[in-house]
Amino acid sequence: MAIATSTIIDAKSNWQIRVTDLTALGTRFHANPNKINYLQNSNHCNFNGCANTFRINRTSGLCNNHQTHQHSLFLELFDFNGTLINAPLHTEIVDKLIEWAKPRNYDLLPIFKDISFNILGNIPDVSTLAGETLHVGFTPPTLQTLLDEVIIIVDKHMPDYNNSSYQPLITRQGNIPARILALTFAGLILCEEANRGDRWFNRIIRKNESKTELLGGAMPIGYFAARMFPWGIEIGKAAQRFVPR
Repeated sequence: MAIATSTIIDAKSNWQIRVTDLTALGTRFHANPNKINYLQNSNHCNFNGCANTFRINRTSGLCNNHQTHQHSLFLELFDFNGTLINAPLHTEIVDKLIEWAKPRNYDLLPIFKDISFNILGNIPDVSTLAGETLHVGFTPPTLQTLLDEVIIIVDKHMPDYNNSSYQPLITRQGNIPARILALTFAGLILCEEANRGDRWFNRIIRKNESKTELLGGAMPIGYFAARMFPWGIEIGKAAQRFVPR
């Protein structure tokens, strides 16, 4: 079953962010990195409703048919007229927010810290969100609940009652308010975590975050850290190669 489409609607600007679940054939689904059978105590596929079996030492806990997620969260951005536009890349958003912050002497570190602390490791993978892989004692939140928490994070640092939050920033896709770029960035991190990462599984289910193998949403935040660190050398655009597209 597809994960229900969820939205962020900015009432003041009328911009909208929509996260949909792509399930059609031809979608680029990512491998499920979770070691669901890490205790090696089961030889049954952990995909809900699957009766396939395998050797008990297969730590993925998934049969050959289900080792790839069947879902992919995709973020869409709609302007104040309701027109769909391409969401900027993580790197461009970071660059534009830095440009916005400098003349205001505004410290972006707290919002990026909150995005990192509240999103990384707190977003279940798409198979869990869809109810296709189940975990004892855990009921997955809805995607809308997760997006509502994104709004809370951004509201804390770029509130809708502050006109500076709506300063239009020039991007390749046109002028986009700073607050909308921040919401978009956090939404993209959320999608990245759900589609690729294993941090949530290792932190919440396995209770050993050190077993995390994929950076997921940490990579774009790493780009921000690289831009803001007082390096003695110029970073240049080469750093963008290390951020997922």
